[in-house]
Amino acid sequence: MVNLLNYNNIQIPVMTQHLQIASTLKCFFILGFLSLHTFVFGQASVPKISFQGVLKSASGAPVADGEFTFTFSFWKSLTGTANADKLLKVGQSDPNNAANQWSETVTLGVAGGIYSHNLGSVTPLNPSNFNGPVYLNIKVGGKDLVPRTEFTYSPFSFSVATAQTVACSGAVGDIKYSILSPDKFKDVNGDCWVPLDGRSLNSNDALYALGVTDLPNAGGTFIRAQDFAVVSGSEAWKPKNASDNDPDRTASSTVGTLQADGNKSHNHSGFTATDGAHSHTSQTTHLVDNDDNDDTSCAIATPCGSDASGSTQTSVDISNSGSSHRHAISSDGIAESRPKNLNFWVYVRIN
Repeated sequence: MVNLLNYNNIQIPVMTQHLQIASTLKCFFILGFLSLHTFVFGQASVPKISFQGVLKSASGAPVADGEFTFTFSFWKSLTGTANADKLLKVGQSDPNNAANQWSETVTLGVAGGIYSHNLGSVTPLNPSNFNGPVYLNIKVGGKDLVPRTEFTYSPFSFSVATAQTVACSGAVGDIKYSILSPDKFKDVNGDCWVPLDGRSLNSNDALYALGVTDLPNAGGTFIRAQDFAVVSGSEAWKPKNASDNDPDRTASSTVGTLQADGNKSHNHSGFTATDGAHSHTSQTTHLVDNDDNDDTSCAIATPCGSDASGSTQTSVDISNSGSSHRHAISSDGIAESRPKNLNFWVYVRIN
């Protein structure tokens, strides 16, 4: 049976398929009709795919009116069941996480066997999922319907799909900063850009044909302008003024080479405040002989000689004076010298 696929207001004939679900009680047939609503990116409208179907019993009669639970999911192949075969939600890249996989479950009313649903009304559609083959899996009442429905187009629809492809921004060799990670950057700038990550280019890349075989690795670095050398001639593209702001490179240095970090040669002057002259005082006790007797031995525990009354204990202060002096300076720091900065992704257009 042939239906019309509405793609950007262009009606395209598509072949629909009969889908069969088996259960222990009865056998149903689903006939699906697809209509693709206009995809509008960057605007308020959200892309959806309108899907209508007819649910019939094995005898060909419409099933009894009622509500059924439908689960829709997108796959890359007709029969594949691996995680890598599942298509993902917008902004996700890991197919091994079930929460990243695109699906939506809804309860639909069926009247006269007919039901309809707008795919993407529960879980937003991911436009990048439609760059290759796409198969719709439908589960009704907990049973997967087989085979899956492939989204197919008539030959002239290829021109429509091409028109919907994101055009590459910029020109070959351009460098672009972005807050978008690589998987999102390509969705809005095209797949002709790659991270400036030090990779080797292929010989069929346009940038390779212009003499760049290997990309520099910009990760974690600051980008600095190349110094200019005057090139004679009247053409506007030729540098008119020389510069010499990079003391460790010249205007003929290879572009895209890494320069190690460092500090400009410099001196530090100054010293700490001095501690002034000062003294330390301690106190000690001595035995002193106060008469003229010849006392030959004195100790604190024993009076001097035999003349005990002639000996007394006296305290004496002893002072030590210190001179002016300085203290050494210690310092600490971080792993590099840097100004305040913001980090962004850096990309280069290679095709």
